Amino acid sequence: MLHSFGLVLVGLLLASPVFAHDDEVLDPHNATEGVRLELSEVPRTTTSAANRYRLRVIGVSRDTIFNLWTQDFGALFRMVASGLRLDESGRVVSSKPVKAGQPPPSITIGPGRYPQGAAWSVALVSVDRGIRAFGAVIPSPIISRSGICMVQLELVSYRGDRFVATGAGFPPGGEVTIESVYAGRIIEKRQTISSEGRLPLQVISHETIGTEHRATYKVRNQSCEVAIDFPWGARALARR
Repeated sequence: MLHSFGLVLVGLLLASPVFAHDDEVLDPHNATEGVRLELSEVPRTTTSAANRYRLRVIGVSRDTIFNLWTQDFGALFRMVASGLRLDESGRVVSSKPVKAGQPPPSITIGPGRYPQGAAWSVALVSVDRGIRAFGAVIPSPIISRSGICMVQLELVSYRGDRFVATGAGFPPGGEVTIESVYAGRIIEKRQTISSEGRLPLQVISHETIGTEHRATYKVRNQSCEVAIDFPWGARALARR
């Protein structure tokens, strides 16, 4: 899904000490091989504008009972639900009894208000801690498009001053000009697009100069120009 395109450094972030937990069961490097956790966004309604996701697990027996953990950006994992199981399609559902003939309700979860461009992580851990599955999404992506060209920024700093830029849809093998503007500075360079039409991964860092905390990141060539105007620093960490 598009929201996960920019999850370039999530694995590294989850494994870093600030995300560590006293039990290795919540270390994504120890995820159970062959088990996959998928998060799919639930269509929004007029009464609920917040992002919510259904969970589906592949590669696990339906008899497995899970506990559910979530991890906000810059925080530790915390358990938010217990006693969950899977239905016939692998969706995560409640294990509580229901009326005869009624299917168990599927579980939907969401982070609520969340910083733009930041990853939100989910872990399903069996009660015996023998099965561990991890997934991550960016609930409020920072994305801009021009035709088929797309650029996305992922927030990767707890101070709000570092982002990872990725992109797709550019002419394969061509060159683009990348322009980063902040605090009156203009940094420009050229990059070669991959054979798959993707922009090489780039880390964008900002230093505090004055009081201006907005920046612009622009990628252009002969066929398209994609620009993103975004806040950084403390404003980038604001929950929206």
